[in-house]
Amino acid sequence: MMEELHLRLASHAFWDNRVLQSCRRGLLIREDYALIFSQYALLTCSTTRFTHALLAQYDQEPWSTRMTQALWQEGGAQPPEKRPATLFRRFLKEGLGVDVEALHFQDSTRYLVHECLDWCLRSPPYAAAAFLAFGLEAPIPRLYSVFVDGLQQAGISERHLSFFHQRMQADSPRASLLEELVLAHAREPGWFDMCLRALERALELQRSFFEGLFESVHHQRLGPLLERIQARLPLAPEQPEPRTFHLGDRSHVVPFFHHAHEQHGIDFSVDRVPFPSEVLETSVVRVSPGHRSEPREHAYEVLLLVVSGTGHVQVRGTGVDVKPGEAIFVPRWASHQAQCTGAEPLVLLTVTDHGLTRRAHEDEVRRADKLKRATGVDL
Repeated sequence: MMEELHLRLASHAFWDNRVLQSCRRGLLIREDYALIFSQYALLTCSTTRFTHALLAQYDQEPWSTRMTQALWQEGGAQPPEKRPATLFRRFLKEGLGVDVEALHFQDSTRYLVHECLDWCLRSPPYAAAAFLAFGLEAPIPRLYSVFVDGLQQAGISERHLSFFHQRMQADSPRASLLEELVLAHAREPGWFDMCLRALERALELQRSFFEGLFESVHHQRLGPLLERIQARLPLAPEQPEPRTFHLGDRSHVVPFFHHAHEQHGIDFSVDRVPFPSEVLETSVVRVSPGHRSEPREHAYEVLLLVVSGTGHVQVRGTGVDVKPGEAIFVPRWASHQAQCTGAEPLVLLTVTDHGLTRRAHEDEVRRADKLKRATGVDL
């Protein structure tokens, strides 16, 4: 039955929450993790409280003594600089740039800790031990390996991840003792059902907690922008006078991308027009005579305005011949490609809502973050 409890843990829906899915896919950035772990901090520093809640109602001296010794071995017996609490605070401060002295916990975070503490105080001792053993301690190696993978993909240095590696690799005396305590009560009526209920309650609380954090991540990305819109404030920096650019003068644009593949007939470039906008993004695309751009699909909408040259544009498999003065709209995720059919380059002015999409869509958030880390230039 102990093996069955571990199997239920391994297959629980908790492992499919959106925070862990995003960690695995590398979709979270440093700022996202700063929010997530500034909230997760309350849970990590409360686990000892949960164990003391169990001890408060357990009147069998040998178990109480052994558990107290396990707590001391994991924390107090170690040098201060190697204690888990110290390593986690250092991870927050140095790895994620979090002001650990000014942490503010959301109501949902406080609710999670309150419910965990309440279960450990009000349940039979073996059920409280099952809650801690299978719901909080046993998931740690797998959970922290997912965290480490996501943090590394977000560019967090390995030297900041000591807390996770210590907790993943060290055999926890407390975890082993908790499972031993659970097993000692295996002959009591309803033992398995109560242990399973404890496991599922602990994992469901954490699943809801992480789902709420996922929503908070999205609000953090978009919240300031939406608040400025609602407050009727300008999104772009104030300009003393309107900025104009002559599209034929390339000295005003910022070279961004060029790709040529003669065998595939591809030769085009993308230059950014540096308007100070936060939602719209403007670029100039040039397709060489007799060549095409790559077929693309984007998470953002695109308006193509033909500035000069003649060509053929396909959107979702439907083609149209284009000339100066004409415009083509490309919906989100619509495959599109431009071909130059004249003797002069096909020049397209593209206007997109990528400034908004790169905050809202996970893949674009990740792509913008990786480009910023690689070049030092924000998109």
